[in-house]
Amino acid sequence: MKFLKIKFTVTLGVIAIAFTSCKKTEYLDSDNADRPPLSAKVKLVNALSITAPINFLDFTRQVNTALVVHNASTGYLDTQFGKVQYNTTEGSNTSYKSSYVFGGSAIFAQETDKASFAGPNGPIATYYHTLFAVAKRKPSKLNPGNRDSLVLVYDDLTEPVSGKAKVRFANFAPDAPNVDLTLAGSGAVFSNVAYGNFGGQAIITYDANGKAPATIPGLSWKTLGPFKEIDAVASKSLEVRSNTTQIVLPIAGNSLSDVTFEAGKIYTVFINGSPGGAGLSATIITHSK
Repeated sequence: MKFLKIKFTVTLGVIAIAFTSCKKTEYLDSDNADRPPLSAKVKLVNALSITAPINFLDFTRQVNTALVVHNASTGYLDTQFGKVQYNTTEGSNTSYKSSYVFGGSAIFAQETDKASFAGPNGPIATYYHTLFAVAKRKPSKLNPGNRDSLVLVYDDLTEPVSGKAKVRFANFAPDAPNVDLTLAGSGAVFSNVAYGNFGGQAIITYDANGKAPATIPGLSWKTLGPFKEIDAVASKSLEVRSNTTQIVLPIAGNSLSDVTFEAGKIYTVFINGSPGGAGLSATIITHSK
């Protein structure tokens, strides 16, 4: 299973940017009581294939104020930044359904039944991020307590150019094939998106030991869960197609019919569930500071 990871050296640069926005020495030279609190802004998304509501925690502190129901998201909430352990619990139960440490690792390994997931660098103070709880493709023998997985990406919330919207697409359906997201009657917006991936992301390859190369072409904080500028659309339908057969995959509730992407706005589209049984679900969330 391939999940998103970011090179350690990238974070060093963006942390410097984050502190620059706080006027560097002015922040450090001021009295502690006069310093504005630093936190990372994180949108929490329940993208699980099951319908249970969940809570998100940074370490042992619950971040959300109310349970995040299936296929719903919060606004951007303040969380710990840097090296952070994010956890999820289900309903009123306090046992962790997922628990991952983000940050502090320069070595990247995808989770297998023998190796633990080495997450990307952690959330950055004053930056915007989205944390998705998603279904695992298969259980981990090393961490059997992690029923679910967590995917953290950085959100580029700069406005699109005039007349455009920004959209990104993620495939969180463990049993789905690689898919294309298309506008009905038009070409693909995103192509060949595998489970656990975003359309158009920088591709990270792994060797037999599960390690990424020392350098990855095109990798930056903006290319992990990248947004794509498209023409604004009104009342048009999106289709999810098998990349191999180009067969349109049914979406429960016709949630991709009559879709509007407004100029100047930023969206994430994701699918989850299973092509069989209850079928695939599709969700559109809007990003704003």
